[in-house]
Amino acid sequence: MRYQVAIKQRRRDIAKSGGEDRPSFPKPGKGPAEYTLWDFFLPAFSCPFAMYRERSEMAASGCVASSAPVGQSECIIYSMGVERQSSFEQAVLHQAEHCHVYGFDFSVSKWGPELLADTAVNDRAHFFPYKIGATDDHHASPKQYSFRGIMKELGHNFVDIWKIDIEGSEFPTLLAIIESFNGEPLPFGQMQIEIHVDTADAKNTIRLFQDWWVKLEDAGLRPFWTELNLIYLHHYRKGPFLAEWSFINIRGNHALIDDSLPDYP
Repeated sequence: MRYQVAIKQRRRDIAKSGGEDRPSFPKPGKGPAEYTLWDFFLPAFSCPFAMYRERSEMAASGCVASSAPVGQSECIIYSMGVERQSSFEQAVLHQAEHCHVYGFDFSVSKWGPELLADTAVNDRAHFFPYKIGATDDHHASPKQYSFRGIMKELGHNFVDIWKIDIEGSEFPTLLAIIESFNGEPLPFGQMQIEIHVDTADAKNTIRLFQDWWVKLEDAGLRPFWTELNLIYLHHYRKGPFLAEWSFINIRGNHALIDDSLPDYP
């Protein structure tokens, strides 16, 4: 109910600032009010568990709920967009000894050096040079898997944490994944994502970003944490076009929305 109030407030604030067809990031001194896109899209939901911020230099920031999957002996983490930095995955594996991380990135051939060198956890990190797309095409180069296809390939029914950093491709990729499940609950508990507005049409008007964002909300995703990527802003003097976001999936049956208490040793 509180989140629905936040949605109504968003609509009022956008209208007060000139409407949905206003630029996402107007030039200073232009228009009836000063704002950026992020003033309208807020982390208005709450995580019901303790949260941890995992970050190292030039790595994605995130907030990870400390909950074990109900009825499962281990948790599954998917990391899409590895590039040359794997400190987030390394930190999560140290935090949760029952977790395994599966990484997907066709632009590199292995995890980043910090995770490869960490023998305490790297046996629970599994890398695949695959592209994740809307459909399965195993004859393509690189091999392409849909989200449902990669889960089937790896024998997973549910993903506890899905981390995405795919440099602007998150806009079409997320829409394709949502459409592929055709109204079914998405098979993951939470999503950690860096949104790159600078590479998408969504930077042009508030409406274009909101159309995409509402599709995430309609699929059951609720934002509970955000943080601007100030390193990008500081180094390139552009933006703020990049922001880290954490979402809970309020649909389906998983630990983050289960009212029963977990078993503690």
